[in-house]
Order: sequence, then C-alpha cells, then structure tokens
Amino acid sequence: MFKKKRITKMVLALLGLLLVLSCAVVWYAYRWNVFHPLKQGKVVVGGLERTFVYHVPKKLKGRPKLIMGYPGTKMTAGLMQVFTGHEFDELADRDENAIIVYLQGYKSNWNDCRKVAPYPSKKLNIDDVAFTEKVISYFADNYSIDKHEVFAVGFSNGGSMVMKLAKLKPEWFKGFAAIGTNLPEDSNNDCTAVNQPVSLIYINGEEDPIVPFRGGRIILDGDDFGVVKSAEETLMYWLNSSQCDINDFSVKPFHTSKSSKEITAYQYNYHSPATGKRISFVRITDGGHTIPNRNFRIPITKLGAMNKEVDAPVLIWDFFMSLN
Repeated sequence: MFKKKRITKMVLALLGLLLVLSCAVVWYAYRWNVFHPLKQGKVVVGGLERTFVYHVPKKLKGRPKLIMGYPGTKMTAGLMQVFTGHEFDELADRDENAIIVYLQGYKSNWNDCRKVAPYPSKKLNIDDVAFTEKVISYFADNYSIDKHEVFAVGFSNGGSMVMKLAKLKPEWFKGFAAIGTNLPEDSNNDCTAVNQPVSLIYINGEEDPIVPFRGGRIILDGDDFGVVKSAEETLMYWLNSSQCDINDFSVKPFHTSKSSKEITAYQYNYHSPATGKRISFVRITDGGHTIPNRNFRIPITKLGAMNKEVDAPVLIWDFFMSLN
C-alpha cells in the first residue's frame, strides 16, 4: 500500500514536471517568434544594402503608427527586440495601432554626433539619416503608415543616433526616446542642430558603467569615444531646445514595492505651453547600462544592475501615445 502511494506521488510529480515543461516550451516558442516571426526588409542607401526586421500585429488598424528601434553597439536588430523584452511588439498587438521596426546598424553601430568614435560607421561617414528616411518611405509605401505618427527609440549608441535625428530631422518624428546615452560635449560634437523643439523621453542610470551619468570621457574596450555631457546637462539641452520651464514639472517616484518607502527611480515630466512639446527624464538611482523591462534580464555584470521597478518600454509607449 505504501509502495503504491509512493509510485502515485512520483507519477503526479512527473506529470507536473511535464506540464511545467510544456508551458515553458509554448512560452519559449511565443517569445522567440516561432509562431509570429519578424519580417525582413532591406533598402539601398549610398550603394550599400541596409537591413531591418519588423513586427506587424496580426490585426492592424488603418494608417498605423511606426516605432523605429535603434540597437546599441555590437547589437543586432533582433537583439533590440530581445533587450526590450518583446514588449513593444506586445503593446502593438494589444493596441493594434503600430508597426515596430528594428534597424540594423552598419557593422552593428551608428554614425552619431560624436566626433571621436572609432566605429566603422563614423570612419566611413555612413549616412544613417538617409537610411532612416528610406525605412520610413518603405513603410509608407508598403503599409500606408501615418507619417505624422513616427517615433524613434534607441539604446546606447542607438540612443545617440536617436538624439542625432532629434537634432537634425525633428520634423520626421512625433516623439523620441533615448536610453543609456548622453549628448557629446561641444568640442566632441559634429552635428549642427536645426534647433526645433521636440518631445523626448530620456532614461539614464546613475550607476551606468559605460556612459558616465555625471559626464566625462568614455573608454570602452580600450577605445576612446571622447567626452560626453552629464545626464543633467543633456536634459537641460532638450528642455531649452523645447522651451520648457525648468521650474515647472511633476515627479513620479518608483518604489521597490507598494508598501515600501524606498525609491529607486524618479520620472520628471516637463511641458511647454509655447511649443506644445513634452520632455520626460527618468533618473534611475541604481540603474546600469541596461533597458529595464519586465520580461528580460541581461546576464552581463559589466553593464551594471537592471532596475526592477522601471519598465522602460511601457513608459516610452505611454509617453508616445500621450503626445498630441
């Protein structure tokens, strides 16, 4: 009798394990695009074939928005989807109102506004602005996107590329989002801004080991990327550019739990009545060089900690959707 009970418990335990594994396989298949794979696209810019991957919701409203993702250095376009936890895709599926495109940098980097950048894209002066324009046209031609509803999101070097677009081509976009980056110091800047106001959300970690939160020189793998402004100086640039009152803002704290008084991040929200533009700055006290989100944790210790309370894709999505 005792032996039968023991066998029954073992069988139930085995069935439970198989159920868990089955659920894991289904979730894995969903998460890694087995049933809804990313589509492939390409355009030719300056004689170079440039590529991108994109997610189209199975149900999509007419005249969809376009959200463009720019990955960081050494990242593929697909990794931008992974590092954001597939959340932009999920949000697009939920609202059925946007196409998400992840652009591939030239040899996995972008020609941003830094004079000092030992990237192939910088050395060869790759025209990533023209690449962006071609991709927007691709989706206008093939999916009839609303060209007044185009947004750009970038991380690290990709975030710097987004800031370059905000400086040079603000009229192409309704909103911008930059994560883990700061503007270059004036002596390290090779972009001449058109000085038009923009709406931008800017997310940085105070413990970022790659891009110094308080400004300074960036040295990565022995390469010199020049000097960048501090996060606060970068914020001031965008506030002044968009004519926001620096003394008129709201603050949202992020607590470690609903019952805890410990705060790990703050979101500062500014608005310009004169221009109608909005600037939002998310300052993460314990944040490293990461894209905080609820679905994906980066197992790379040299990038620093990932905040558990801030969900960057959701904050960015909500910011974009709130713009007039």
